[in-house]
This record gives sequence, structure tokens and C-alpha cells, in this order.
Amino acid sequence: MYWKIAGVLAPILAVGAIGAGMWGYQENQEKNSVLIKAENQYQRAFHDLNYHMDKLQDELGKTIAVNSRQQLTPSLTNVWRLAYSAQNDVGQLPLTLMPFNQTEKFLANVADFSYQTAVRDLDKQPLTDKEHKTLQALYRHSKDIQGQLQKVQTAVLDKQLRWMDVETALATEEKQEDNTIVDGLKVVDKSVEGYKDVDFGSGIGSLNATRKLKVQSIKGKPVTAEEAKRKALAFTKLKPEQIKEAKVVDNGNSREYQSFSVHITRKDSPAPVNVDVAKKGGQVVWMLDERDIEARKLGIEEAKRHADTYLNERGYRSMEAVSYDEYENLAVFTYAYKQGDVRVYPDTVTVKVALDKGNISGFQSESYVLNHKARVLPKPKITEAQARKKVNPGLKVEEARLAVIEDDRGQEVFSYEFYGGFNQDRYRIYINALTGEEVKVEKIKAPAL
Repeated sequence: MYWKIAGVLAPILAVGAIGAGMWGYQENQEKNSVLIKAENQYQRAFHDLNYHMDKLQDELGKTIAVNSRQQLTPSLTNVWRLAYSAQNDVGQLPLTLMPFNQTEKFLANVADFSYQTAVRDLDKQPLTDKEHKTLQALYRHSKDIQGQLQKVQTAVLDKQLRWMDVETALATEEKQEDNTIVDGLKVVDKSVEGYKDVDFGSGIGSLNATRKLKVQSIKGKPVTAEEAKRKALAFTKLKPEQIKEAKVVDNGNSREYQSFSVHITRKDSPAPVNVDVAKKGGQVVWMLDERDIEARKLGIEEAKRHADTYLNERGYRSMEAVSYDEYENLAVFTYAYKQGDVRVYPDTVTVKVALDKGNISGFQSESYVLNHKARVLPKPKITEAQARKKVNPGLKVEEARLAVIEDDRGQEVFSYEFYGGFNQDRYRIYINALTGEEVKVEKIKAPAL
């Protein structure tokens, strides 16, 4: 009897063992595939950082060399774009457990300084001697940073170092056999900390101080990692049966505000969805769907309808699209909160729409989270007609409205906004609705809506 049972069970157990082996092999292959993809993403982000720093150095050199104000504005705009891109590259590296704050802060200040200078009317307010010295210092320091990053990059390529090893070592506090990456980046951050000769001006200092106060005033109770995951999944509206894995990472103190990052893997797609949730209040501040976007099929109006619906379904009411841009089969819409008939520009969100299928591939609401609040708006002390007289008569005004904007120090100003054209360029000019003073002149890069 025993031999009969054994004879029946042996093939079954053998098949079971083979099946278990195949399942284990498949699981291991899938795990390796995820690790390889993560490593490739880290490698790409680091090489992009080197590329953007190299271009940033070149562009800063141009700002020093050019004589024409017509050339200076686009060059400063490129500095802003490249500094922002480099800052974004740093954010994609596994450095949340290693201080790299000084470098991120430096890049953020470079972006703010170049942007504020670029949107200024340089015919009326040309660069000061102090600003020229700041650009020269930024050029020297960007060259220094680029040189140090190139050393790390060379070592990574020569020694075939892996970023996944860095992430594991930082997370477990294990000692690595080769600390080239960590040590190299620590040298970069320490060097940046010593850049005492850079004067970004009182405006940037006031702006940073104002942002710190805004971060401290974020409303709501702290959320746990598990609560952050639930909020991220609810925001994406993915169903449980669609989700393969949702991993939460604590971003620590590496950013202005504390947050959790939720990395979501779907069953039907190898492309992850990444969501950042603020620890205080639990609001989603950022979302990116990394799906590859195919050939364009949608127009801007249809894309905008998708963006409108997306915001409405997630509780963003009274939002008005104010501008859009297009690149790489994406439509990027910027929305501002509207209080009655007044546009509130500090309360903005950005929505990226994929122009192949119309799904939302990106969302950013940091400005909204930091600024949105109940406001008691004053009554204007001058009329629209009186404010219009303060505007350059050469501007062909197409739109006029009341708006809340931020000045160069980050302070809110109740203003009249005049939008129009001058020669071949588009501008927004803001006149203080209480004093009649000109607050800001912005040259518009993205088309208005």
C-alpha cells in the first residue's frame, strides 16, 4: 500500500517541486528586473545631472560675456531652466538619507535669481554691478561643482559602481567596500557650503525666509507612512486589483517640507507611478506617471478638458487655466485659484496631459499647498482706468483683471493685471491696486489661455 501511495505521490511532488522552482525563478527574475530598472534610472539621473551642470556652466559664461540685453534675457532664462533641471536630477538620486541640502539649496537659489532677473525689464532695470559679480561667482562655482561631479562620474564608470549599493548602504548604515560615490558627493556639498561670496540679493533671502514661514504654516495633522500610501493610491484612483506593489519612502529632512514618496508598480505596466505626500496635512504635492508617451493624437482643447476633469475630481475647485506649454507630446497647463473675479497667482497647480491617450502624466501642487488660505481681499483704491494710465502706452492691452501676485520678496500684493503685446513679445504688467505703483513686469514664455 505504501509503495502504491508513494508511486502516486512522487510524480505529483516532483511536479510541485518543479513548479515551485519555476515560481521562485520567475519571482527572482522579476525582482532583478525591478532592481536593474531602478539602477538604470539612478544612472540616468546622475548622468543628466552632469550634463545639466555642464550646460549650466556654459550658459552662466554667456551671461557674463554678452553685451546685448536682448541676448541676456534668453540666456538667463536658460540658466533658470538648467538650474531647475539639475535640482530635479538631484531629487531623483537615492540621497534622502545623506545630506545634500547645500547643493540643492544652491541650485534653487540660482534658479530663483536667474528667473527674477530674466522676467525683469532690463531696459528699465539693467544688471547692477553687484548682480554682475554674482553671475561671475556662480560661473566659478558651477565650474567647481561640475569638475567634482565629473570625478565621481569617471569613478562610477571606471569601477562600475552601482547606485543601488549606495541606497542599500545608506538605508542599513552598512559600511561600503567602496565609498567613492558617497564621499565624492559629500565633498561637493561641503564645497557648496563654503560659497560665502555669492550675494543673491535681499530679494532671494526674503523669498527663502517667506517660504520657510509658509512651510511652517502648512495646515493639518501629521500623517503616517501607511496613511500617506492610502492617500497616494486614492489620488491616483488605481483599483486594488491594478496594483502590484506600493512602496513608501520617508524623505527625511532633505527637502523644504517633510514628505513621503510612494512608488507604485502596476500589474499591467512596467512604468511606475510616483507620488509625494506632505507629512503635515497629507496633501499630494507631486505625481509622475513614467509611462512612455506615443505619437500625439489630441489637440490642446481636448487635453485641457482632461486636465479640468482631473482637478475637479480631486477637489480642486475654482481653478482657472492661465497658461500652457507643449513639449515631447505633453501639454502642460498651469492653473491659478480664483476668488470671485480675482486670480490668486500664488495658489497654482500644474497638470501634464499625455497627448496620445489623454491621461494625466504629471501633477504638481507645491505652490498651492504652501500658499492656499482664506483671504480677505481689500477694495481697490484706484480704478482700472487709473491703473491703465501707469502702463507703458506702447503695450497693446488685450486683457485686464484684478489679481493677487507675489513681489520679489515673496509678499502678496493686490494688483491690476494687464496682459498684452509689445512688438513681437507678450507681457503681463502688474499695478498695485492700492497705491498705483508698478509691482512687476513679466515677459510671457508660455501662451496664455
